[in-house]
Amino acid sequence: MASGSLAVQPGLLLGMSPGRRTYQIAQAVALLSLVVLLSVVPFAKVQLAQLPSFIPTYESALILNDLITAVLLFGQFAITRSRAMLALASGYLFTATVAGGHLLSFPGLFAPSGLLGAGPQSTAWIYMFWHAGFPLFVIAYAVLKDREEQQPDRFTPYTLTGRTTLLTIAAVVGAAVACVALATAGGHWLPAVMAGNGYAPAQPIIAGAVWGFCVVALAVLWRSKPHLTIDIWLMVVLCVWICDVALSAVFNGGRYDLGFYAGRMFGLLGASFVLLLLLIENTVLHSRLAAARAELKRLAASHVADGER
Repeated sequence: MASGSLAVQPGLLLGMSPGRRTYQIAQAVALLSLVVLLSVVPFAKVQLAQLPSFIPTYESALILNDLITAVLLFGQFAITRSRAMLALASGYLFTATVAGGHLLSFPGLFAPSGLLGAGPQSTAWIYMFWHAGFPLFVIAYAVLKDREEQQPDRFTPYTLTGRTTLLTIAAVVGAAVACVALATAGGHWLPAVMAGNGYAPAQPIIAGAVWGFCVVALAVLWRSKPHLTIDIWLMVVLCVWICDVALSAVFNGGRYDLGFYAGRMFGLLGASFVLLLLLIENTVLHSRLAAARAELKRLAASHVADGER
């Protein structure tokens, strides 16, 4: 009976309303990101040295961050049985999987033209799928969260099981693999976005559309009220994501310029916020558990002492 009631209780992230300090910190991070963006944009096309170790180092760290975040969010789903949390966990799993394809296909790292049968357009298109996909999952999270708040008793612990999680993981990984396959094996069906290390004429239009997905996701999440702590930090993630796309694909001139490097540093930063929040939450839960156990031991010792009297 106890386990059944636990399964439908809101998790710490879903049930916690943000305080004034959370809003202030989030606003400061978002404002700092905007200031850095505006400072870098005029120099975004300045060509820098090609650093072969940058991409594998950056993307390995980003993939690891996203995978750990996805695992922790799937754990939140196992406790809350929230479809919104399942959608958000799926978003982080999708980004980690597609980023892996981006890393393997990047030209000049593991093969002159990249692995996975990549062509000259493959890596750029994987980047577009990657950065358009995550905002869509955030939109799904916001919509599902609103529905769950309006109908809190609609989903019982028995309607969302471990099988649901496994099927969702398989579907998300399948979608990510399909995106990578379309950008590699099916690359000839897609318009050219790269001309060597520079951009083709269609690139600004496609990158602008991807940028638009990020802005729409931010607006949908902002309108999804009441805001929870995880919502505030997801909005910060989207602000940083917007800066990432702006510098990496909109205002820069191609690979290995200042925008290319700075945008990816924004991306790595954005991948860390929710992970940090989840790790803090786990630390708090463990400290509460330790305090509860210590209190139980104290009460047990007190009862024993009373009995001896």
